[in-house]
This record gives sequence, structure tokens and C-alpha cells, in this order.
Amino acid sequence: MENRFRRAALLCAMLLSPAAPRAAVEITLWDFFSGGDGLRWRQLVDAFNRSQGEYHVTGTTLPWGDAFYSRVHQAIAAGEAPEVVTYHLSRFPAGLERGDLRPIPESELRTVGLAYQDFAPALVDLSKGRSAASGEPGAVYGVPLDTHTSLLYYNKGLLKKAGLLGPDGRPLDLAGLDAFTAALKKLGSDTDQLPLALSTANDPVTPFRLWYTLLAQQGGSLSAGDQLRLDQIDTLGKNALQVMADWTRDGLIPARATRRQALAFFTMGNAALLFGGDGEVPTLVDLRRKGVLAFDYGVMAFPRLYARPAAFADSHELCIPASAGRPISAEKLKGVLRFIAYVEKHADVWAGGGHLPAYLPVLSGPALAELAPVNQYAAQAASQVSFVPRSPVFGVGGPVYAAVSDLMVPALTGQVAVPEALARFRQQVENLSE
Repeated sequence: MENRFRRAALLCAMLLSPAAPRAAVEITLWDFFSGGDGLRWRQLVDAFNRSQGEYHVTGTTLPWGDAFYSRVHQAIAAGEAPEVVTYHLSRFPAGLERGDLRPIPESELRTVGLAYQDFAPALVDLSKGRSAASGEPGAVYGVPLDTHTSLLYYNKGLLKKAGLLGPDGRPLDLAGLDAFTAALKKLGSDTDQLPLALSTANDPVTPFRLWYTLLAQQGGSLSAGDQLRLDQIDTLGKNALQVMADWTRDGLIPARATRRQALAFFTMGNAALLFGGDGEVPTLVDLRRKGVLAFDYGVMAFPRLYARPAAFADSHELCIPASAGRPISAEKLKGVLRFIAYVEKHADVWAGGGHLPAYLPVLSGPALAELAPVNQYAAQAASQVSFVPRSPVFGVGGPVYAAVSDLMVPALTGQVAVPEALARFRQQVENLSE
């Protein structure tokens, strides 16, 4: 009898005791944010984990470029893919060709309070367009995180010394190719410093982005509809590369400088201007906050040197890897979508890394309007973006960059004539596209 009462009491105690807390569902994230924007990205991941207890995102940062995408593809093939990855919009054609990406229908987004109409229309349209070859036309394979574009950074002290700084603290006389080139020469003669820093060694990406910017500003394109169009390489492309080669010949840009060296020229006050991506913004912000930067600087959208305002741009996206053998579980999908929604709705933190949020309520919201120096260039830069063609050749880490290294960069230093370099460059792109 006593044992029966003891068992009943124990059963009641078990029924009345609080249940053990449920362990958080683990979400694995792979990203490639290793610079100043990486610090902001990790802030977002940590803040999401603190904001709730149902899911925990564990992030791993891997090398940027083709190495990242090869690793993602290998993990998918091995059935060991993470639940969510960062991705470049320009890389979608190669990713879709490999079958690496899972569509994210709007019905799923709506479960976390998002809709594709809430994002920059150009990015959504490009994503849909690039899905045409995947067998699911109109599908969206990534939620846009941002637009990142090419900018011009300027040293206010050196511009003022050359008489090229207006009373509003913004540069004067940089619009138009002739005026811009004259300004570079004046900066060189009046300040005895490098007029325009950009990386030209061990970095085919930056020279390509400047060349593509100048091509686009002439109204040029490397595609027509869904097809590559390479004939303008011989004309407008030649004009663009010749300008860059002339600037190098005249000492207006460095003949051989790595990305780190180009950034150092500017941050140490030895260059008046810097051409680079918006990913340099957090570096400058952090240096200024630490008291390391000894001058006042500004940032602007790349100036219009030809008829059309334009600048090379790409977009970071949040994607779910495809895994036919091991599709993402419903529970983990719910967690990924909640994470994506959190990041998008707090994208003002991400904008601190220099990139322009794709989520329209944040892009046009009060936080971004007050965020310096992003508010100096956001409106104009967002309106003049120019994306590479829908082709696996041109995506981040794509094979086009080997051709840039082999042909365009030597043309900048006078080792190869511009027409010869571009004729061979066009031939290589045609071969890669077959």
C-alpha cells in the first residue's frame, strides 16, 4: 500500500513539474563577409540569436569568390549543405546551372511578414530573369539583402588644396571625362600626391569594375536581352580601357598596386581619391572612430563622365541551398525564414557596412537618412547601378577575371596595346561562353 501511494505521489510530481526547456533548433549559415561588413554581419547574427530562443544560427565565414561557391556546391553534392548561405546575384546563373539553389516562393516569405514587393524592384526582376534557364521561369532563388556598388572616396583636405572642394564640402569639377581628367592632373600637380588610387595588381575585380562602369556610362552593354553582346568591347570598351591606360601612363592612377596598397595610399593621406566598392566604408568609419584617420573624407556615387550615370553593381542575397536527397526540414525552414526576416528588418545595421539595403522600408527609412557616410551617396548610387550580363562567365569568381588579369591589366601598364588586348579578351569571353 505504501509503495502504491509513493508511486502515485511521484507520478503527480512529474505531471505538475515544469517541462524541461526545449533545445533551440540549430541553423547553419555560411557567409563570405570577412571585412568591415563582416563585423556588422556578425552583430546581426548575434542579435537574432539573442532576440528569441527557438532557433540558434551558427555562422561560418569562408573565403570570398570562386572558392566559396565551390565549397557550397561540394557540400550540396555530399548532402552536407548548410541551411542558409549568402550569395551574389551575379553568381546565380552558375549556381542555377549547377542546381545549387532552392526557390523561395513568396508564400513562404509571407509567413514571416515579408513580400517581394517590399524589395528593390530591379533586384527582384533580375533574380526572376536569371531563373529562366533553370526550368522555373519567374522563380526567385534568393531574398535580396543589398545593392553594393562602386564609389569614389575623396580627401577633403587635398581637394581643397587643389581648389576642387566646394563650400558644401563636396568635390567640384568632376563631371565629364575631360573635366575629371583635368581634375586628376590638378590634384597631382597641386598636392604632390597620387590623384586616384585603385588596385591594379593581384586584383582583376577592381579594374574590371572601373572598365565596366565607363562602358556602361557610354550607354554600352555586354548583353542584349538574354544573349551576350560583345561587339561593343571593340568600340565603347576600347574607349574605356584606353582612358584607364592613359591615366596610368600619366601617373594619375598607380601602375601596380594591390587592394591593400591602394587603400593605404588613401587612408594615409597619400591619394586624393579612391575608386572602390562600398565595402571600404566600414574601414574608413572604424579608422576615423579610432582616431587613426588624420583627415576629413567624403564618399560619393561615381561621377558621370559620359552621357549616362552608371556604376558597376552587384547584390548580396540570402539563399537556401538545394538538396534533393536531403531537403530542408519544415522546422529548419521556419527558422531560416525568421532569420532572413530579422536581418532584412534590421538592415540599417547592415548598412553600416556601406551596402545599400534592398528592403525598401529600411532603404527609405529614417535610420538610413541619418547614417553617415552612407547618406552621402545612397540616393544617387542606388539610381545608377549597372549589373553584369546573365551569364556564368561574369559572376563573382567567374572565368572572366582570368582574362582580365591576362589581358586588361597588362594593357593598363602599356605591356599590350589596348586594341590587341581587347580583341583577345573578346575572343576569350566568346570561347568561355560556348
